[in-house]
Amino acid sequence: MICILNSCTFLKLGSNIHKPGSEMLAVRCYESLILKAEGKVESDFFCQLGHFNLLLEDYPKALSAYQRYYSLQSDYWKNAAFLYGLGLVYFHYNAFQWAIKAFQEVLYVDPSFCRAKEIHLRLGLMFKVNTDYESSLKHLQLALVDCNPCTLSNAEIQFHIAHLYETQRKYHSAKEAYEQLLQTENLSAQVKATVLQQLGWMHHTIDLLGDKAAKENCAIQYLQKSLEADPNSGQSWYFLGRCYSSIGKVQDAFISYRQSIDKSEASADTWCSIGVLYQQQNQPMDALQAYICAVQLDHGHAAAWMDLGTLYESCNQPQDAIKCYLNATRSKSCSNTSALAARIKYLQAQLCNLPQGSLQNKTKLLPSIEEAWSLPIPAELTSRQGAMNTAQQASKTHHPKTEPVLGLSQTPILQQPLPVQMIPSSQVDGLSSPVKKKRTSSPVKSLEQLHANKDNLNPAQKLILEQLENHFVSMQQEQGEVKHSELIGASSCHLHLLMAQSNAGRRYRVRVEALVLAAGVSGGFGASSGSEQGQCHQQV
Repeated sequence: MICILNSCTFLKLGSNIHKPGSEMLAVRCYESLILKAEGKVESDFFCQLGHFNLLLEDYPKALSAYQRYYSLQSDYWKNAAFLYGLGLVYFHYNAFQWAIKAFQEVLYVDPSFCRAKEIHLRLGLMFKVNTDYESSLKHLQLALVDCNPCTLSNAEIQFHIAHLYETQRKYHSAKEAYEQLLQTENLSAQVKATVLQQLGWMHHTIDLLGDKAAKENCAIQYLQKSLEADPNSGQSWYFLGRCYSSIGKVQDAFISYRQSIDKSEASADTWCSIGVLYQQQNQPMDALQAYICAVQLDHGHAAAWMDLGTLYESCNQPQDAIKCYLNATRSKSCSNTSALAARIKYLQAQLCNLPQGSLQNKTKLLPSIEEAWSLPIPAELTSRQGAMNTAQQASKTHHPKTEPVLGLSQTPILQQPLPVQMIPSSQVDGLSSPVKKKRTSSPVKSLEQLHANKDNLNPAQKLILEQLENHFVSMQQEQGEVKHSELIGASSCHLHLLMAQSNAGRRYRVRVEALVLAAGVSGGFGASSGSEQGQCHQQV
């Protein structure tokens, strides 16, 4: 007998009224019936099938079933439950234009729809992403006054309203809304920690909230209270480190950054800030390693590339500085491309006026960018971060209910990977020419290419190639050996970037890549991706 999904059952998404496995049984029944009838069934069957697949969070099948219903039912627009389910599917895929249209049609067809609060909430979030702040506020406030249940609690909806004010740069209104939310009885620890975190960061970054000394004091107090509510928030530890850094408490800043990394939330922003602290303390090598960690975690981190370029400039290594600035201009998060382009042209003009061979004869204070890229610390950190990302992706795969779009301080944004690669010296002069080489081949193939181009390598590169070839033979004999060690440690005056050997194969891979890039040989390997990041400290 076919299971029929009544409207009340479907519209109470997220409730526990279903018997375990009942949705799957219903899906199998519908699919079996449709298959036997060779698809010649009433359109409602496809609508019901879409509902059940949506309850199972099988969004591709739900969308397919809804599309069949849409094509068969001429007056589909009268079915509020269908429009609601279709809107949820579009929302899941971040197809906001279509999700907004579907949800608005639900409210038009049935203004008293029992899931209207959920619709207003999601419309508010989508309009917020689309920067239609007036519509966003209207729908979030309608969701707040509705007494029916929805995905978020009223406290979380209040948080989004306060964050909306902050996004609009209405900082005093946002501050009042956050503080009012803190007065709520039985406020959950997560909401409390997030609200305090936002208040702390606002006081650190917004000049309108008072004089610098008072603001920083308030910011530190808010962030400390946030960490009392959620000690495992790496983001709050990072913000606290930024506050300590701004008032010159270097040791406290390093300790906070270390805590941020220890909470398994090592980010490019954190390592970029560590690099800035090292540079301020006149420790260029430590700063270099921290910046390399940042750009290996996020190849498109414009602030880290700019800071790294500034570091190379301060050490009188203009060629490496140009490469870093070029990588910064290729990042989507770069906000001052024109200034960087002017700086690159200035450095290129300086290089043209230097006597031939003067740079080669000069002792370098820092390793070149290609050499720094293969240092053990960033290589191992990239390996660790890659393992973390893999674990997070696996967690999302096994727990499809995880929707960051509805989380605190998070809004739905469809992020695209931004490949940014290291730039060989031959490409430094071509500011407008993008890097087109894909790094997809294996280390073995790259070694073969290097060996074939051996005559074109300089003596130092030939020596490195010989070492790599010898090491490859030994690796074949010792394949699979892995060592582990502590990620990071701290001393009384500064944070040591200590990472012992961990993955010999990955480290060897990075060394070969560095030689390929330095020699300008076609081919390479390693996927790179970028993500949206906030700006760090220094600007060119």
